[in-house]
Amino acid sequence: MKKITFVVSIMLMLFTFQTIAEAASISTRVRILEGKVYKQSKLIKQQARQNRSYSKELKNGLKDIEQLKLEVKDFIRQQEANKKKKKTFKDHRYSFP
Repeated sequence: MKKITFVVSIMLMLFTFQTIAEAASISTRVRILEGKVYKQSKLIKQQARQNRSYSKELKNGLKDIEQLKLEVKDFIRQQEANKKKKKTFKDHRYSFP
């Protein structure tokens, strides 16, 4: 009988130690995964900030381009107006033949 109780107690101890080892292994894995998740979230936040700054720069650049387009259109209108003035100007001064 002592042999059976001894074997049973050893089996119970093995199961107990196995569950403790598994729990330790799981907690270690959880810590490792938490570290990886933290690094990834940090990287994602950094990329989001970078994307926001790039989009802000892009919007500013597009505004500048639109402003330059308007300036070019105004310049073209002025040039056309000057050409019309030059074409319609006639010299009415009297000159000898």
